Amino acid sequence: SAFRTMRGFPLISLACISLCVLCHCKKGQHARGFNAAVDWKLFDKGIQIAENRSQVALVLIHKSWCGACKGLAASVERSKTFAELAEDFVMVNVQDNEEPADERWHPDKAAYVPRVLFYDGRTHQLLNITCENCNAPNEPYFYNHVNSLVASMKRAKKLAKKLLIEDQENSKDETEL
Repeated sequence: SAFRTMRGFPLISLACISLCVLCHCKKGQHARGFNAAVDWKLFDKGIQIAENRSQVALVLIHKSWCGACKGLAASVERSKTFAELAEDFVMVNVQDNEEPADERWHPDKAAYVPRVLFYDGRTHQLLNITCENCNAPNEPYFYNHVNSLVASMKRAKKLAKKLLIEDQENSKDETEL
């Protein structure tokens, strides 16, 4: 009788392992060359998740034919630091004709690529985070290397935390009145 209950065990184990492998493979499904270890989402789904979780989304806008985009992708693909920091964001990968037409996704009215925007799902606003060391003053959301992107990710985390704390303090003050 012990054999009967154990007989199905290898099959169940194989099914569980297969499911885990499938889930892991799905993680990089929308990477498009930008680090398959990151759980990238498409635009609508990613923004919805960020809003539902009140989390910051990193929105990467790029084109498949763009040389600068391919250069950024190569540096992002090799970066463990980027993949680790990505765990703290909803990562949104927007390519080619997926780019939203809404003006809020074009804060400087430009269409250059690659562009990276940080969207606060809690406030439904873009965070004022631009590339500080990219030498492109007319293209503030342009990133050409993972190091500058990682620096902006760290600043976005700090800013989102600061804004949350300020909101909580303001709510306390209003409650006490």
